[in-house]
Amino acid sequence: MKIKTSPEGSKNFERPHIEEGLYEAKLKEVKDISDGQYGKRIAFIFTVVYEEKKEIELSHIAYVPDTATPDNKFGKVLQAFGFDLGKEIDTDPLVGVSVRVMVEDYEYEEDSKKQTASSISKVKSLVSKQKVD
Repeated sequence: MKIKTSPEGSKNFERPHIEEGLYEAKLKEVKDISDGQYGKRIAFIFTVVYEEKKEIELSHIAYVPDTATPDNKFGKVLQAFGFDLGKEIDTDPLVGVSVRVMVEDYEYEEDSKKQTASSISKVKSLVSKQKVD
C-alpha cells in the first residue's frame, strides 16, 4: 500500500468558532484517539446547538486513566452523564445523551495570522444538582 506523506502539518483541519458560553450539546460519538505518543486518550464528539437552531461539532479530549475518579477529567465527564463512579462502565449508551458544555476560545496561527476557534473546556450535567433543605 502506498501512503502519501508531507513534512508540513495539515492545512485542512477545520477549526470552527462560536461565541463563548454554556451550551446544550448531544454526544455524537466517543472516539479512541490514542496515538502512542501521549498515552490513551478519548475524544468525546458533541453536536452543539447555538443561535437556537444552528449546530456545530466540537470535541472534548480526556486522558483515560487506569481508574476514573471524581478528581480526573475523564471521571468528571462520566459524572456529567450521570454515572456513579465505582464500577466498570460502557460509553456506548452515552451516544445521543444531552449535557451542557462550556465553550471557550483558543488562538492559533494560520498563514501568519492569528485566528480564533472554539473548544469544549468542561462538560456539565444537563440539570444542575440542587441542594434541598
